[in-house]
Amino acid sequence: MSISERYRSAAHHLYDQAVVELEAGDLRQASEKFWGAAAQSMKALSERRGWRHRSHRHFHQTLDLINDEDDHEDIVRWFGLAESLHINFYEDRASYDTIRIISADVRKLVDRLDLID
Repeated sequence: MSISERYRSAAHHLYDQAVVELEAGDLRQASEKFWGAAAQSMKALSERRGWRHRSHRHFHQTLDLINDEDDHEDIVRWFGLAESLHINFYEDRASYDTIRIISADVRKLVDRLDLID
């Protein structure tokens, strides 16, 4: 299994774990795992492209690069929402409904990033 495939697999695994955490009411852990799914998906794409992926800055550079290639504004928005869940892990402010709504966009992000070569 390639490194990119390991990141992709981790993204899907984390997303599934986040759903379980959300339904169990552990909003902080759900938030961080949804963020983790987004981050692992970004790492998978970056790895496939040979781009750096060790920091939030690298993730944002990847967003700029793929958006320049093809209009991926939806990916930029979905990533921003996923990043807000990372913040929620520390701040613990988002409600169940907010996290549930954002989780649907994280799913779209993970699925879309899987399709970009």
